[in-house]
Amino acid sequence: MNKELRSVCPHDCPDTCGIISHVKDGKLINVKGDPGHFVTRGFLCKKVKNYPKRVYSPDRVLYPLKRVGEKGVGKFERISWDEASDTITSRFKNIIKEHCAESILPFSGSGTLGLVNGSVAGKRFFNRMGASRLDRTICSKGGRIGYKYTLGASFGADPLAIPQSKLIISWGTNPYYTNIHQIPLIKEAKKNGAVYVVINPDKIKSVEMADLFIQPTPGSDAALALGVMNVIINESLYDSDFVDDHTEGFEALSVRVQEYPPEKVEGITGVDRETIRRFAAIYADSRPSFIYAGSGMQHHTNGGMMIRTISCLPGLVGAWKHPGGGMFYPTSEAFPVQWDILEGNDLCPGSPRTINMNRLGQALLHEEPGIYGLFVYNSNPAAVLFNQRKVIAGLQREDLFTVVHEQLLTDTARYADIVLPATTEFEHTDLHYSYFHLSLQLNEPVIGPLGESRPNIDTFNTLAKFMGFEESCFNDTAIDIINSALEIDSSYLEGITLERLRNEGVIRLRFPGEFHMPYKDLRFYTPSGKIEFYSEKMKLDGYNPLPAHVSIAEGPVTSPGLYREYPIYLLTPSAKSFLNSNFANIHNSRKEEDKPTLELNSLDAERRGVKTGDKVRVFNERGECVLWASVGDYLKEGVAVNKGIWWNNLSPGGCNSNQTTSDRLADMGGGSTYNTNLVQIERVNEDEPSAVFITD
Repeated sequence: MNKELRSVCPHDCPDTCGIISHVKDGKLINVKGDPGHFVTRGFLCKKVKNYPKRVYSPDRVLYPLKRVGEKGVGKFERISWDEASDTITSRFKNIIKEHCAESILPFSGSGTLGLVNGSVAGKRFFNRMGASRLDRTICSKGGRIGYKYTLGASFGADPLAIPQSKLIISWGTNPYYTNIHQIPLIKEAKKNGAVYVVINPDKIKSVEMADLFIQPTPGSDAALALGVMNVIINESLYDSDFVDDHTEGFEALSVRVQEYPPEKVEGITGVDRETIRRFAAIYADSRPSFIYAGSGMQHHTNGGMMIRTISCLPGLVGAWKHPGGGMFYPTSEAFPVQWDILEGNDLCPGSPRTINMNRLGQALLHEEPGIYGLFVYNSNPAAVLFNQRKVIAGLQREDLFTVVHEQLLTDTARYADIVLPATTEFEHTDLHYSYFHLSLQLNEPVIGPLGESRPNIDTFNTLAKFMGFEESCFNDTAIDIINSALEIDSSYLEGITLERLRNEGVIRLRFPGEFHMPYKDLRFYTPSGKIEFYSEKMKLDGYNPLPAHVSIAEGPVTSPGLYREYPIYLLTPSAKSFLNSNFANIHNSRKEEDKPTLELNSLDAERRGVKTGDKVRVFNERGECVLWASVGDYLKEGVAVNKGIWWNNLSPGGCNSNQTTSDRLADMGGGSTYNTNLVQIERVNEDEPSAVFITD
């Protein structure tokens, strides 16, 4: 039988696309964008179009597996679910008895953003156990806190109102790769006469349609924003009525920006002073204006302050008065419903410690009390985490019992003692919300589970029974949890039912007006109720209360000796064909990215005798990897880019670029700082062995 059924893309992407799945005789044949979805508009990104290859990949885990070789080798034998469940829970009980429940750490990422399988199921189980908690800070927490200091909440302008805007700014984001359904909105705005500005260290694809391209030095975006504010304030281009009525600390800000004249900012950012003045004039004169700030820029040691500083700009020009005006910072908090009441915090027997996910390697090697049980789901930390030598050394510990619930035999799964087979979204039920278009979608299975794979909810319910947990929540099905979610007391959910979701596919949240206005009546969520250019709360928390540029921890200002030895800023942004490490094993998805590549400036390449196609060694004190060079003038001198997170076992020498990245924490919220990363580059002499690094 041939069927076309609705599905939802579960990945960590703002678009949360509606999918039409073509199923023939019980097999997923192909997928396409849902033409009836108001954002997807009938097309999908390149990576998701290849989804059947992922579902039926040779790397797919179909049965529970037990390790029979050394950790990391990937040798397993098939076992039953009962044996796997008994082994896992027996080991966990022993760890709790010999050490404590906090010696077990759940590690989860954004492999699925489904409410049921991405959040509720695992948290209920580990809360009941009293295990250590994971502080999920890898993506946007640092910037989110900076944003909140200015506005009081991590809500942003409605991006569906982009066509209403006269100015759209893609600041530190690459929409063609990470938010492709924003592109039609930008094009529609341009047809309506809008100006489009791209601010990015990399000459990304959307530069082709930009009216102005600004290419700052990595980590200098706060200085750029302050230079723009200097011009706007000194030339009286700001909205004085809005500033008087809805902001706090303008006088102090006016004094602060005198430290950042365009001439000085040019030296910090590498952006010439006339471009800064031109951008300031465009921004002040274009109303409404919309800033879409990507999360990449906040992955620096000064990331929180950068987002904090940029988020002050809309307050100067009164952008928040208009539908779609203001700034959108893409975090899940943009969805204004608090789901965490479903996660079972009341099940926890105490107040367990919290471990920052960015420091997994450090925690596995040095945390006290020690970690002796690790359960990984919805993530691939052996590939995606930083200072990777530490992570791998931790995973190699023989006294660490590791369980991985996965769809594919990833780098992390190869270090597991037990691997459990997981379903894809085409095989299970879940509820999905978008942090871009503020809507809900129901995903139901279109094919049966492959092999003996199970969704997270069924897996954790099974393990709960083997642990002897008797709470009724461990009998909940996915539909039970979804119904509970829809019953949450929130005006945004009013009128949304399971039946409507099944019939309509996608439903926008209920809010007054055509577009979501996050700050009703221009009332902000700060202590003053206004946009806070000066934040007393920041001061109390130990931060500079005013916007400021702080040099990143690795660079000529803060570490000149290190900079002389490793003079290249290495950035590792998203690739067109990958989403984090997802899809990295699908060869056909890598037509444009068929091997791990280092993009670098022609002057940097010439100094090192490197040409396009050469193998190059990229290294620093933390580690090294080998990449293929791609030489051009799309990057500034002194900047290099490696797009996408390649699996280690698909990379030369078994190492990806996270060998070089740092696990130090950002200035706010314990965020990641992998873009603050100085390296050296040299052409590989195939006859010479690579250096050997010893983990401390």
